[in-house]
Amino acid sequence: MEKKVNYKEISYANEEEWHRIRQKHIGGSDCSIIMGHNPYNEDIQELWQIKTGRKKQKDISDVPAVKNGILQEPHLIGIFESQYPEFKVKTLDKTLVSLKYPFMAANLDGVLENKTSKEKGILEIKTARCMNWKQFEREWKNEVPLHYHLQVQHYLAVTGWKFAVLFANIKLEWTDESILKKFYIERDEDDIKEIVKKELWFNSFIINDIEPPSKRRLAI
Repeated sequence: MEKKVNYKEISYANEEEWHRIRQKHIGGSDCSIIMGHNPYNEDIQELWQIKTGRKKQKDISDVPAVKNGILQEPHLIGIFESQYPEFKVKTLDKTLVSLKYPFMAANLDGVLENKTSKEKGILEIKTARCMNWKQFEREWKNEVPLHYHLQVQHYLAVTGWKFAVLFANIKLEWTDESILKKFYIERDEDDIKEIVKKELWFNSFIINDIEPPSKRRLAI
């Protein structure tokens, strides 16, 4: 019996096409902005301006941290595969769009398949910097930062899958060392319910071409 597929795949030929697809959908990196939990102070009104074509998405491809993350991603996927051979990893250069909520999309760093159970999941790769030990303890020691948790739950909402693994390389700026952290994240139906609720709310402003109020936070 075939498992139900909750999404469709959209191919893109180049980065320009990818940006065009991204502009028409709510993606995982948009989720924390809409939920009011984005640490970079990105504004929901600015996001609405981008999604309605009033403003261009900032090009951050030359930002050193972004470039470093892109360069490290294949290497970190390779490390993950060698350390966790129970998973098969597949990279997917396509955008996944929810069939139930067609405004929701996901661009995944990797698709996991448990070699024993054949269950699929998400691989999310992150690179980060911590300026001191207190920052590491606060942001990374025991749990995933909230904005990344929301991003992953958004992806699980799109795919319908039950788990994700976030694999992070965290540079400790006061040393020459980095720490690799692996977090197993289960699908959380309560979180997903709140995410879908808030993204439906935000999408209604896109459809009706009405600017949303500046701040509206849901507890999560």
